[in-house]
Amino acid sequence: MALVACLALPFAVLRPNRIVAGVSHAVWSAGGFGLLLVAACLAGAVASVATLRRRGSWLLAAASAITVVLAWALGAAASTLLRGAAPFARVSIGGGAWLALAGAAVLWFAGAHGERGRWALGVSSSVATLGLLGAGAFGGLGRLSIAVEYANQGPQFWQLVGTHLAVAGTALGIAMVIGVPFGVVCARAPRVRAVVLAVVGIIQTVPSLALLGLLIVPLAALGLPGIGPLPGIIALTLYALLPIVRDTYVGLAGVDAAIVDAGRGMGMSRSQLLLRVEAPLALPLVIEGIRSAAVLVIGIAAVVAFIGVGTLGQLIFLGIGQTADDLVLLGAVPMVVLAIAADGALRLLSRALVSPGIREAAS
Repeated sequence: MALVACLALPFAVLRPNRIVAGVSHAVWSAGGFGLLLVAACLAGAVASVATLRRRGSWLLAAASAITVVLAWALGAAASTLLRGAAPFARVSIGGGAWLALAGAAVLWFAGAHGERGRWALGVSSSVATLGLLGAGAFGGLGRLSIAVEYANQGPQFWQLVGTHLAVAGTALGIAMVIGVPFGVVCARAPRVRAVVLAVVGIIQTVPSLALLGLLIVPLAALGLPGIGPLPGIIALTLYALLPIVRDTYVGLAGVDAAIVDAGRGMGMSRSQLLLRVEAPLALPLVIEGIRSAAVLVIGIAAVVAFIGVGTLGQLIFLGIGQTADDLVLLGAVPMVVLAIAADGALRLLSRALVSPGIREAAS
């Protein structure tokens, strides 16, 4: 995918300014780095189909090479295309470069899951990080249009990131406090389970903008603001309930009845059975539900910008209003990064909290 994208699709787009359509340029506009990128993609394609010893390490090496060379190639293309151009000219990332990055991500995923030793993942990640930092500092990566948009936003960008994390994190924390006990109740009481799962399922089907609008009336009746962080946090909390409640219930319901009977035979009370037997066995699925909810609320938090909350969605909607594609990307790409980071952090938390025996049985 990365190889074909580099060869067949536009690699960079030179625009007269930030809002008008531009002229597409191939990967060869990056000069020698373009050739290196094609070679790296070819090596990744060979590694993905060849039968090799330590195949995961080779895939990670290819992914790291594509990621680093891609960053330097984009910087070189931006420097070349902007040479002699008008002051307001911009260079945007083309579809070929985005798909090349997606191809590198596929190699990262395959290599990380195919390599048992963690040293290869650590080395390739370190090389990729250093290469990206070098491209940003010395390779002209900062001349891309999305980097220029970031420079124009200044401190406001990080303020929006902080607000985005605060709103999503608060909603996730409240959803955990509410959802986990409801999941336990669902596992204990079938009649309550039918009602609770139906309610949280219906909430999940309501469009986000419609839910924000529906919250205005009851909040106004209580004398609370219908615009601002409060309705945004309430809406995100409601959306996060379904995966947390459902996975908590499924985890507890999946505990082997013989194990529970053995605990009863040892004289454990109902609460002791829950805390010492059922909860540890259900923990992998509980964390999985929290992980799904975290990714969900990070994405939906963009929509609460419509009600006056300064999240990254503000950049997305501002870019749409100004037909500035790179401003839209400046809001969207960090959201993807935050979702991936939250997903990875909760996976690490699961590995730390769940014993190896339970983790292997769950997988």
